Amino acid sequence: MFLGKVVGKAILTQKDPSLEGGKFLVVEPVNRRGESVGKPFVALDTVQAGQDDLVFLVKGREACIPWHNQFSPLDATIVGIVDGMATD
Repeated sequence: MFLGKVVGKAILTQKDPSLEGGKFLVVEPVNRRGESVGKPFVALDTVQAGQDDLVFLVKGREACIPWHNQFSPLDATIVGIVDGMATD
């Protein structure tokens, strides 16, 4: 699991039938200070995230679990919106 910042939307005209109804966002991976740590990628949004939201994501096989079809061809899924963080 890791953090990312929503930087845009992905509009899909064709997709696998198992992904129908899904909203896709462009996310840039960030560290806990909000600094970019990688290249942007597309992720399925399961929590109604929006532009500039700090989000929590899962990648790999776990990306399918939050979606209603666990056999969908997903690599990254947004599973939470971060409201705040505390550093100890």
